[in-house]
Amino acid sequence: MEAFDIINILIAILGIIVASVSSYSLLTGENVTLPYMQILLGVMLLLLGVRQLKEKRKGLAIFLFCVATFSIFINMNILLR
Repeated sequence: MEAFDIINILIAILGIIVASVSSYSLLTGENVTLPYMQILLGVMLLLLGVRQLKEKRKGLAIFLFCVATFSIFINMNILLR
């Protein structure tokens, strides 16, 4: 198995987890899980950035890294308040 395949599997698993948590939050009306969900989205964006970097799309990879870093940083601040 190549590293590229592992990244794709991790992206798919994180996507399923994020979709499940957001569906739970939508159905129950609880917003406690939103920062956790957005941290997972940030990790997923980091993995997408790595994948784009391996495909030699540096512009999109840098953008994804910036958005992921911003998302993780903001949500960690929300959780640590």
